[in-house]
Amino acid sequence: MFQRWNLWPLYPVLKELDNYNFAPDTIWSAYKPTASRLGMTIGRTPQGRQLIGEAALMNEVKSSAYEFLLASHVLEHIANPLKALRTWRRVIGQDGTMVLIVPHRDGTFDHDRPVTSMGHIGSDFANDVPETDTTHLQEILELHDLSRDIGAGSREAFVARARNNIQHRSLHHHVFDTDLLVKVVDRANLRILYLDLELPYHICVVCSPGQETDQAGRDEGIADNCSYLSPQAAWRRTSPFPSDRPCVDVRGSTRPKR
Repeated sequence: MFQRWNLWPLYPVLKELDNYNFAPDTIWSAYKPTASRLGMTIGRTPQGRQLIGEAALMNEVKSSAYEFLLASHVLEHIANPLKALRTWRRVIGQDGTMVLIVPHRDGTFDHDRPVTSMGHIGSDFANDVPETDTTHLQEILELHDLSRDIGAGSREAFVARARNNIQHRSLHHHVFDTDLLVKVVDRANLRILYLDLELPYHICVVCSPGQETDQAGRDEGIADNCSYLSPQAAWRRTSPFPSDRPCVDVRGSTRPKR
């Protein structure tokens, strides 16, 4: 997706790219192509350091240490996404750029699960929910569509891995549609620069830190994302994902699809 001639050719224009992960080896390591391993290159982009830690904390990374952050299919694996976004905003500083890629429920094994509410994500942030959280485990075990998750193996293997998520980090704690991701990015006070929706399941957002605080000291809702939050936002009409698009009832009024 990020190499030359792909949807978003980021690798060819990056000077260097550090890698931040929760463990030296993960369940995804076996699927990475040789060229993407530490010390080699991705396309023409040399990889830098391998950093190990919690992505929602990044305590060992100084503020404004980076000018660019790429999180592709990461946010859904984090129990406290608002906390992670606040952390990522800190490490890129006021002049940094962040690229987020999150899976849309319509095209994934989450399609039978309800979209997480903004209230729930806000509550997780207020309660400082840790990565050991298992709130969504039972829902996942009941509604995860294994027919769309070929790499998960047997039902027994999937259940065992899910129950040990703190080691594997394979679960999608939260289920996103485009509306939710836009609201989460806005709540984290990130200004949306560009939104792109791509099949089979990619919600792609480029954003940057908003103003740190307003005159009253508030740090939420300052970034101007009205054009993306609006019920009349263009993406709601053009999205390739059915649940994003409004439908019209027999009286001509619009209502969201359920």
